Amino acid sequence: IKKIHEACPHTALEVFVHGALCVSYSGQCYVSEACYGRSGNRGECAQFCRLAFDLLDASGEAIAKGRHFLSLRDLNHSQNLEALLEAGATSFKIEGRLKEVAYVKNITAYYRQLLDAIIDRRPEYVRASSGRCRFSFSPQPDKSFNRGFTDYFLNGRNAEVFSFCTPKSVGEEMGRLKDVRGNSLIVAGLKPFHNGDGVCYVDENGKLQGFRVNRVDGNKLFLQGDAPRIKPKTPLFRNFDHEFEKMMQKKTAQRKISVCARLAETPDGFALFLKDEDGNEACASMPLAKETALAGNMAEEIRSRVAKLGNTPFEVEDVQTDFTQNWFIRASDLSEMRRLAVDRLLALRREHFPVLKGGIKATHHPYPTSVLTYRGNVMNASARQFYREHGVTEIAPAFELEQPEDAVLMTCKHCIRYSLGWCPEHHKQKSPYKEPYYLVSTDGRRFRLRFDCKNCCMEVYAAR
Repeated sequence: IKKIHEACPHTALEVFVHGALCVSYSGQCYVSEACYGRSGNRGECAQFCRLAFDLLDASGEAIAKGRHFLSLRDLNHSQNLEALLEAGATSFKIEGRLKEVAYVKNITAYYRQLLDAIIDRRPEYVRASSGRCRFSFSPQPDKSFNRGFTDYFLNGRNAEVFSFCTPKSVGEEMGRLKDVRGNSLIVAGLKPFHNGDGVCYVDENGKLQGFRVNRVDGNKLFLQGDAPRIKPKTPLFRNFDHEFEKMMQKKTAQRKISVCARLAETPDGFALFLKDEDGNEACASMPLAKETALAGNMAEEIRSRVAKLGNTPFEVEDVQTDFTQNWFIRASDLSEMRRLAVDRLLALRREHFPVLKGGIKATHHPYPTSVLTYRGNVMNASARQFYREHGVTEIAPAFELEQPEDAVLMTCKHCIRYSLGWCPEHHKQKSPYKEPYYLVSTDGRRFRLRFDCKNCCMEVYAAR
């Protein structure tokens, strides 16, 4: 990322930081189209990578059965934000496809707070938008849908990438089972449960199981039905926090733009000036007869009334009064000046709102290769014309138009052989099984695996 930024310093870089990961290289996944006629490269992914498979060796011997070998954990770069900023990232992307409102609220608030903390101590960084967010809850990513977290390959290859047990949400670890008594469970807990919580655990066969809590009494959980058979010391996870979900259905966030206010006397009355954090300043003046306050210091009452901006997008940071005397101003007049000033400041902000101009300039750089295979994803005449204009002479049709023999259906940085501890480059232990390996889905489809150690990746083919 840093090298790209240094080579293209005027190009804004966006980095994906949180959410579900595609196991295949982006734009290079054809397995959904091959199996179900739904193109993952064109927004119709059938979630093939979340299925359970048997893994067989070349002789048909089962290496493992019913495991989710292609299912990755969810990305979480929350601890890498500052390093990504230093590398040149200017925008962060959070995956939210088909996610519920509570997920969006929780995860965006979490990253907003992390970014604000960095910006507060690093003056070279500024927010892309005005205002500051305040939240009525403490964001916690493990309370929203997640398959467990990984930072993927940002800091090198590691074993914490995959989730072979389940493609479902695991949630937050709550403690361990202590004992089963009738239809209740005794938990050695790290955190308190609530009535209505959803709880899950991995059983002795490596499968994710779950149940709903009906009632909580201290560390005792009473279930809606019969208590499941769970071994003592089994870790328990909460993948649905009933109280947290209820809270997230309410208003949880507010963004306000800071303004400074100044009320000054004029020759024929008074004027209220509002200046926002972006330098926009609006004024509302009223011709009013000047009357001296009979008692008390009006300045404090005036500052209090001016600061009440209510449901507007602004909040007053400071109020100054520029008076020669202790003038009296009626509350209704102050309110009217405040309303006019806010309306004019909003209009001014709309007028000064930055608009990108110029669009994308046409370029004539030659394409790196003169030949495009089906992996070029060329689907229509406009795409073909574009590549021809940039020097490509041979253009194969996209996979969706014509499926070539022995096509690579997926190209993955995730490697099953590495995950099992048999990588010849990273592990000393050799595999006891004969290659090639095959993934077999529950409907009997077979897929051959090829391990490209030179490029450190794994390829998935349809078995012929």
